[in-house]
Amino acid sequence: MTDFDTSDENFLLSRRTMLTGAGLTGAAIAGSSLLGASPAFAAELAREEGIPTDPAARVAMIRRMRLRTDPGIVYWWFRGRNYAQQGAKLTPLCELVFGAVMKVNPLADGSMELTSYELGFRTAPGTSERSDQLRNPLTGEMVDVPFVPVGPTTVRYSAANDLIFDGKIGNTTFKAEHVPELFYHMGDQITFQQHTAADTETPGLPARRLNDMTMITSPAKEALDPRVHCASATGYGTDLSDYARWWKMPAGMGTQCLRSVGRKETSYAAMPKDWVAMLARVNPEGARDPAKLLTLKQEEYRN
Repeated sequence: MTDFDTSDENFLLSRRTMLTGAGLTGAAIAGSSLLGASPAFAAELAREEGIPTDPAARVAMIRRMRLRTDPGIVYWWFRGRNYAQQGAKLTPLCELVFGAVMKVNPLADGSMELTSYELGFRTAPGTSERSDQLRNPLTGEMVDVPFVPVGPTTVRYSAANDLIFDGKIGNTTFKAEHVPELFYHMGDQITFQQHTAADTETPGLPARRLNDMTMITSPAKEALDPRVHCASATGYGTDLSDYARWWKMPAGMGTQCLRSVGRKETSYAAMPKDWVAMLARVNPEGARDPAKLLTLKQEEYRN
């Protein structure tokens, strides 16, 4: 049985590439009053000046910024640092480089299929080489670092941009609350903020609470133009969760926080060179032709 570590940074970033800018439908829903990718607006807010309020136009803008509105492949990468958070004290744990290959398939009814393959690796703070072991700075213990790709995973979005999801990932039940997006028009930039809170339940393990907040920014001239299929975009992320189990963190040691920044790419050649090199070690053929990564048998995520 697949054993997902739902507090792991790669799982959190995998959720970001899947959930950003989407509502949730099906068994995954919790707190339906918070949900909805395109709520109706009675009047334009000052921070949304010039941003469409029509639900369909807003969905198209989100997809244009986050992915693309036409068929094809996009790539996302993030770099970040993971911290142990004890009250207001932050202690660096490790750094993370994460990349995703994503195939977008718009359907005739306005829905969309998305297939993604995701791979992240960790380094000690201030270093660039992937680590198989890291030192827990709070306990002093050396811990083994898990490493396995996530995916390929295929999900579907409705025409309203709701993620059609049965609430199961491996043997983990995933119940999420999606807070409607906040939109900002700042000069020549458009930004939307997404917040997903999730409770996860895995047999034999304590329940966990996860929070993923992402801000995606694009040039306004691209984000607002329906003739543009794929707007250039930068992402800023904050994830707050319980510690990944592999950290072997004793109870009462706080939570872990990941701060990250990344970018959407339309060219594989633009992906970070260290991430491509790591992919080549894991899957040389996939590193030469990333489209082949989307046809692999899905791997198990092992803690």
